[in-house]
Amino acid sequence: MRTRRQVLGTVVTMTVLAGCSSETEQDPSPGLFAPAFSDGSIPAQHTCDGSNSSPEIEISDVARETESLALVMVDADVPSPEPYVHWLIWNIPPDTAVLPSGIPQRATVSLSERGTDPGFPDSGTNGPIVQGTNSANEIGYTGPCPPRGDGPHTYAFTLYSLTSMLTVNPGATWADLKTAMQDQRLGSATLTATYER
Repeated sequence: MRTRRQVLGTVVTMTVLAGCSSETEQDPSPGLFAPAFSDGSIPAQHTCDGSNSSPEIEISDVARETESLALVMVDADVPSPEPYVHWLIWNIPPDTAVLPSGIPQRATVSLSERGTDPGFPDSGTNGPIVQGTNSANEIGYTGPCPPRGDGPHTYAFTLYSLTSMLTVNPGATWADLKTAMQDQRLGSATLTATYER
């Protein structure tokens, strides 16, 4: 069952990719919500015009069969054959309720670092996570930065429910991650929000 919080001010699309032949089984598509996007737009603090910090992402309705989660953020409005990738993060434990804002731009981030790294908030995820290389050739999150006067760009955050932890190397690209997830997907959910400069 989806909650009202998941759809306020954003467009949420659910896609079932595998499993669930019976109506009594749990929907394998997880849910996600970004509190900062409640009006459908991305605040400047999460863009190149602000601190460029990753937003808080809330996760819910994860299927029992899920062994890990992966989150991918893209700008599909860039005029190129491939979408512009802003964020790749995977091996998120399935019982994670919140990815906190401001996740450091490192290939691996562990909860054990919270006591020594002031850049990692003391709330949210409950396990080590892995990040990849985005289209700016940086590891971790890089926020929206569309050309001025180009109109609003739509950014899609897709959360994948997976049947295993992924062995793809930290710092991997979107192509690497897609290949690794190919036969592991249970379901997915996509949340969209816009930003204009």
